[in-house]
Amino acid sequence: MDDPRHPLSTLYRRLAAQGSFPEASALIGVASHLRSRFGTEERAEHALKPIRLAGGDGEVAVVAFPALSAISGPHEYARLGHAFQGERDVFVVPSPGWDPSDRLPDDIDTYLAMHTETVLELVGEDRPFVIIGRSMGGCVAQAVTERLEARGRAVAGLVLVDSYPMDSAAREGMGEWWLHSMLGGMIDRIELYDMIWSDSSLTSMGGYNNVFAGWEPSPVTAPILALRADTPLRGMVVDATEREDWRAYWPVPHEVLDIPGDHFTVLEQHTPTTADAVRGWIDRIEQG
Repeated sequence: MDDPRHPLSTLYRRLAAQGSFPEASALIGVASHLRSRFGTEERAEHALKPIRLAGGDGEVAVVAFPALSAISGPHEYARLGHAFQGERDVFVVPSPGWDPSDRLPDDIDTYLAMHTETVLELVGEDRPFVIIGRSMGGCVAQAVTERLEARGRAVAGLVLVDSYPMDSAAREGMGEWWLHSMLGGMIDRIELYDMIWSDSSLTSMGGYNNVFAGWEPSPVTAPILALRADTPLRGMVVDATEREDWRAYWPVPHEVLDIPGDHFTVLEQHTPTTADAVRGWIDRIEQG
């Protein structure tokens, strides 16, 4: 339904309805330039406080970064946090921008400096911790891990939950369907769960896509576990020869584990098996 209060959302929905997802993505990217920005000197006042989702006696803490889509946020990890309640501390670090009054970071250095400092304040200098990121949140998690290691702060491990690199839409063999499947899946969820979205959430999504444009992951010392959904989204190309594999991939050294669910349901109804995969991997880290 068209909403005169959110004209951008109306245009985005119309483009999506006719399958024009590259154009829809370009629309919110351009519109994001109308949002106010904050620079590196202002980063501390715009950093959002981490949210504790679980507490426990486990030595290794978990610090999670949500994805950066129009329907993303700390709620993505609510079920995962519940799964670890009584076992170990689990925190989620939000990104600013989803409230209409929020400003967006002016570039990737401002954004990563803000999150790196938030993590350091949260875990201190000595406590072991792992970082988790889902979808584009995996890019955030990887980039923050790189920054922390550059500052001499070790990260015990990095978990990527069905994450793809930023250039996936331009990858040979994926460009025609990847963006359609991902954004189509987001629209499907909005309709299925009657989710609230707005022009501000869409311009935040477009703004963060711009912030990360051109970013590529670099190898890190921390071991990386890439959890891959075993079920494709609607429209994903399933190639039996695996020459055009639909599954999540990552371009730096990592360990791979396939888990039940699709890109979204791995942290919805399939959260227990996803949590078990994370739990087993952290147990191995704690045991050395």
